[in-house]
Amino acid sequence: MAKEHKQAVIAQKAIFTTGSMRLSRVIPSILFAILILAADVSFNVGERIKIYVGFATEPIIYIPQIVEEGWISFSDYFEDREALQNEIDRLKEDIDSQRFNLINYEKVVQENKELKKLLGYVEQTNKKNYIYGEIEEINFAPKPSMTVGIGRNKKPDQMIAFNWTGLIGSVELSAGSKVEIKPIFAKGSQIPIRNRRTNSNMILVGTDMPQNFVIKGLKKNEDIVPGDKLVTSGLGKKYPKGINVGTVNKISALSNNEFLEIEVLGTAEFNSGDQILLTLP
Repeated sequence: MAKEHKQAVIAQKAIFTTGSMRLSRVIPSILFAILILAADVSFNVGERIKIYVGFATEPIIYIPQIVEEGWISFSDYFEDREALQNEIDRLKEDIDSQRFNLINYEKVVQENKELKKLLGYVEQTNKKNYIYGEIEEINFAPKPSMTVGIGRNKKPDQMIAFNWTGLIGSVELSAGSKVEIKPIFAKGSQIPIRNRRTNSNMILVGTDMPQNFVIKGLKKNEDIVPGDKLVTSGLGKKYPKGINVGTVNKISALSNNEFLEIEVLGTAEFNSGDQILLTLP
């Protein structure tokens, strides 16, 4: 009996001790809650916390919107870039087209310029028989020559050849629609000329080099100076009279020779232009 009473006393003490411990934990919690409640009522702490928490979490709330706007901007950038590249490509095509048109225009202008000069040479010939041709081939070896295409049934025999820069040669061979031109600068070629300043007659000799000629047989007392203009004299009737052929470039006098060495720079460029005028002198 005494033993049971003792156990009951121990149990009561244990319950009291446990209750006291629980009470000692609960009271501070209650006091802390009361303190927070009083602070909230006095200083509106809860509302401030909500505001601060809202400020802190606001960027997170707008992250999807920011991502969406960023993606739209990113897409717009590449769409604008593609549109700009397409516009650049279109403008490049327009530039190429305009450049092609400009080249064609310049070609037409050049052809008109050539034709105008060639018609001028027609007026300088005595006979008005002439043929237009197109340059097909130019050779400088083994000997200088030019192949010109003309219309069939044309007869270019004994004709001389002009391009837009001047007198360039004479017909050497013809067959069908092809004509071979021998240039006036061919080696051994001789052209009767006169000095426009002094009206003196002389012979211009080819050297096989384009625009390079010499005059032989003039004595040292001859009135000729660098810069004198030389034209065809019409003698021999192979070339018409008064066509510019060159300018005196250099005069040399050899001590052991009574004759002058005279170099002439030709006026006409053999391989210039596309069109050839064949005409009788």
